[in-house]
Amino acid sequence: MQENIETKNIGNRKFIIELRFDSKVSMLDKKGQLAEQIENSKAFNTNHWEIGQGEVTIRDHEDKEKATNIVVVTFNRLSFISFKINSIEGFYSTFKKINEAVMGVLGELNIRRIGCRIIGTYMVRSKDYNSILNNFKSSFPAKFLIDKYPAKDFLFKMVYENGMYQIGPLNEEDIFYDHEFKISDCKKHVGVVIDTDNYLTNEAQNINAKSLIKDIYTLSLSVEKNLYSNLAEF
Repeated sequence: MQENIETKNIGNRKFIIELRFDSKVSMLDKKGQLAEQIENSKAFNTNHWEIGQGEVTIRDHEDKEKATNIVVVTFNRLSFISFKINSIEGFYSTFKKINEAVMGVLGELNIRRIGCRIIGTYMVRSKDYNSILNNFKSSFPAKFLIDKYPAKDFLFKMVYENGMYQIGPLNEEDIFYDHEFKISDCKKHVGVVIDTDNYLTNEAQNINAKSLIKDIYTLSLSVEKNLYSNLAEF
């Protein structure tokens, strides 16, 4: 997979792949084994792990605000969150190692839902927040009635079949940074937000084929790319 957006245009980025599966109650007795197996997979440098009553958490730094890779496993869910995207192929390769490590402990999983979310902040042509805000406003017809209200911010959300996206302007002091990028090396800048979440469920068909995970990942990347292409000149 080629990089879909040039690195120079990305401020911050977070990728999440989540698998939900039929409950594996045996996980509760294998939490330590899960932690060891994920660490042994060498998917990333695991410097900290936590075992709770119903979950195992592994991350690459003891300090949560400095962690860039986080894995959470429960009896019916596997989540991999990364703020460190060296390459889109590299991220997926890391997830594959984690998934294989989990299946090595829990056995084959009956997948109920595959989800991939990409959240990021991006540079656009303008470096002025008000100009970007006005570009968003002018993209909508007057009948939306937004001209009657002195907008200070803007967030547009679209829900479609098996997914959604949100876009909006971004200021350096935006609370969005605290919500989504509460990490020590967060880069605060003026630009735009893109948040897309795409998924597949087993309501209509079996989705245990591992290739479907990559399909959903690729779909989220294509939505991100398409949205950025339409916002880059704002």
